[in-house]
Amino acid sequence: MADKKRVLITGAAGFLGSHLSDRFIKEGFHVIGMDNLLTGNIKNIEHLFPLKDFEFYHHDITKYIHVPGEIDYILHFASPASPI
Repeated sequence: MADKKRVLITGAAGFLGSHLSDRFIKEGFHVIGMDNLLTGNIKNIEHLFPLKDFEFYHHDITKYIHVPGEIDYILHFASPASPI
């Protein structure tokens, strides 16, 4: 079996990011979710935490972070959705 494609989704705990995290997991991808949880809700993705093909970084994307391994795709949805 070939290695799974890896996708990084910023804003993973928001509406779009959480739904796409679900979809990519169902399609056989390894999903790396990243969110600072300022406007996203951890409840949107907590059902993914037990899965071996999901990893989560509680992180502000304006700050540098090293994510180990190759990343095949990046989907950027990190943005405040409502006034803070």
